[in-house]
Amino acid sequence: MNVKKSESVSTYHQYLPAILQKDVFIAQFLLSFEKILSGLSETPSKEQIITAKTEEPPGLEEIIDNIHVYFNPQYTPKDFLPWLSGWVALSLRDDWEVEVKKVFIKQIVRLYGLRGTKAGLIEILSIYLKNSGFGEKVEVFDQFDNFPNYFQVQLTLKDRDPDKYWRQAKIAKAIIDREKPAQTFYTLKILVPTMQLTKRSHVAYTCKLFAPPKNQKFAIEVTITPNKINIIPINQLAKQLVIKIQGNSKLITPYSPETIIKNQSFSIKQNLNYQHLQENLAGFNVTLSNLTDKHFVGNLTIKLYFSINEIEYNNTLLVQPLNLSPVLKICSENGKKEMIAGNTIFKQDSQPQQSGMKLTESIWTKPYSFFMFDPPKIQELQPDRTAIIEKLELAAIVEITQPNLITLDLLNKITVRLQDNLSEYHLFTPETILEDNRIIIKRTLYYQQFMQTIDQLTVTIKNLNNVEIVGKVIVQVSLNINQQLSTYKLREEEIILAPVSINDILQICRKNEQGKIVEGNTILGTTSQTLS
Repeated sequence: MNVKKSESVSTYHQYLPAILQKDVFIAQFLLSFEKILSGLSETPSKEQIITAKTEEPPGLEEIIDNIHVYFNPQYTPKDFLPWLSGWVALSLRDDWEVEVKKVFIKQIVRLYGLRGTKAGLIEILSIYLKNSGFGEKVEVFDQFDNFPNYFQVQLTLKDRDPDKYWRQAKIAKAIIDREKPAQTFYTLKILVPTMQLTKRSHVAYTCKLFAPPKNQKFAIEVTITPNKINIIPINQLAKQLVIKIQGNSKLITPYSPETIIKNQSFSIKQNLNYQHLQENLAGFNVTLSNLTDKHFVGNLTIKLYFSINEIEYNNTLLVQPLNLSPVLKICSENGKKEMIAGNTIFKQDSQPQQSGMKLTESIWTKPYSFFMFDPPKIQELQPDRTAIIEKLELAAIVEITQPNLITLDLLNKITVRLQDNLSEYHLFTPETILEDNRIIIKRTLYYQQFMQTIDQLTVTIKNLNNVEIVGKVIVQVSLNINQQLSTYKLREEEIILAPVSINDILQICRKNEQGKIVEGNTILGTTSQTLS
């Protein structure tokens, strides 16, 4: 700081009449006023907040020039915050940290525009948690069909301290009560880090069941295979043996099947989407019309094509022998008097004879009906969503190839779980089968669950043995197709699990018959001290 060469005389005396400028007492007397009004520094100080502890504060003129700094929540003193929050109609809680109060004052005007919305609630809770040092993960779940005004709030804290837990729960509840719409009610769930007693080596693999409904694709393929006694060329047969695929409840639109001709057979393939299956939970059917002039003998095969875990599979729905009579189709003539398009000619005979012609009862055969999947008997989804599958049976199979000696104790120290992002099912022990060198776990997913987790399924394998585990894991899904249980492989991976050091494994100590502690590295017991 630059100071005047002579601090004993005020610079104000130069503005006095000439006769008074000669009076040294007046020049020194004005020094006190100059210090208060203008300050004694020749160089203005930086923008700053003036407090009682400020050394050599500037004059009033400079303080007034910097008064805008007091209106900035980031720099204003904490005693000024309640007054500043009143400008934006914000009530500050006494149990908020100073930094939290400053951030809310700065952000609240923008957040008013989101008040009463899911996005606004998530953001205001995230701001509070982040600036309080507790993380910023906030989730709000509001899709509950039977409770239209109900929602759940889930917070994830970094610290599991009980005092901090309950303090944050109290503050979070107050924020939610202030921000939520009046007609709603809620549950607050707070997650904290769980205790880990043992280090494990593990691997995890993600599987997708189905694509989202709007992206799911299906196809029905109908294949006709003639017996060797048929002499009609396959290309001609594909045109004259007509196949039609339709739903039992509603016609397929648009209907544009693809014809596929092979050496000994031909097929038509109709693509379907999720809506087609929603509209025909009662199944589909195939009808045939033999427009040739001969009996047709052969086989009918109907297949369903669909994708699981982005892999296309097919399932044979129906195999049926065929013996089709030709239908009556009157021949017509072209301009050159040539017979075209038909298998029957009417002409007058000079001598009446006993009729030997028999007309078919219908142009089309009776429908060959089949089902796709087993839909739920009672639908509990939104009105515009219909589930086409009631349940899936998931299984994870772990086959151990190393070490050579595989014992029941070794298998018991390998944990296998099928988990998703929306439930805590993986925290519970699933149905488990241990046999020879295999571990098999099973899980049933009903449509209310897998409609939300179709692309969020993960299989995890954890090792608690002090030896390396080598093998493979197979994840498969079973479901009913055309009322028959079918199983498909979702994923197969080789696994190598590193050994876990004996020092990283929790082993409870035990006593022998003499009362001496043997084995283990951890003692569980009580203490004689009382905690107040």
